Amino acid sequence: MRYSPLPRLVKYFLALILVLSLFIPLPFAIVLPGPATDVLGPVVKIPARFTDKVPAPTGKLMLTTVSVSTPDAQVFGFEVLLRWIQADGVVVPKSVIYEPDVDVEEEKKASLAEMDGSQDNAIAAAFNYLNRYEPALAQSLRSGDLTSRLVKFDLPNTGGPSGGMIFALGIIEKLDSAQLVNGRLIAGTGTINKKGEVGPIGGIEDKLIGAKRAGATLFIAPIDNCIDITHIPKGLQVVAVSTLAQAVTLLKKPAQALAKLPPLSGCFN
Repeated sequence: MRYSPLPRLVKYFLALILVLSLFIPLPFAIVLPGPATDVLGPVVKIPARFTDKVPAPTGKLMLTTVSVSTPDAQVFGFEVLLRWIQADGVVVPKSVIYEPDVDVEEEKKASLAEMDGSQDNAIAAAFNYLNRYEPALAQSLRSGDLTSRLVKFDLPNTGGPSGGMIFALGIIEKLDSAQLVNGRLIAGTGTINKKGEVGPIGGIEDKLIGAKRAGATLFIAPIDNCIDITHIPKGLQVVAVSTLAQAVTLLKKPAQALAKLPPLSGCFN
């Protein structure tokens, strides 16, 4: 059977439709790996009279993030195509992330409130850990000399609860003489409650990519996110934990012991 070629005018029309479709707003949201921020710098602030008693931390302990287009952002067809070509993000229907008719300002306030809550929980979890495992610091905590009001955070333009575990580890690192990070580049994510229990977060694989781009070699993940991890960037080791105490124990392990672990471990503990 012979087929007649499309008329030239029809071809031009179809090409025009294709080009125009690249510049039409679509009801999608784009999720990309966000920046990784070292909490051992000025992010976690504790009075010098406490931090000067221990060696200054070395290395980096990085909080990982995910960048998500806002509810009112216009996502065009060419952006969707670019994400598909570069394979560095996820495009999902906007309804998957945001409620219909969501208020942008209210969404932002809620995200910042979640961040504040995660920081409060991180302080409580870190203090509970230090009270239990670090007798030298427990005296200051019990006497009221070191209180939660003295711990501050400086991380603008970031929201959500997923930095809780890393905030707690940052507090412990700045107060404890154990030197947990010890010159390494470590990243992680996870919510935390005041008991020190680590909870799951969204966008785990995007955060793994962000951690790798920042130079991390070790990533601490919530155990409940193990099912979501299908691809680990080469050179990045992922260890899952369910509590703050497990995360601290992990960081205290000798480098040789960590090197023997598979790329993803801790998921079946």
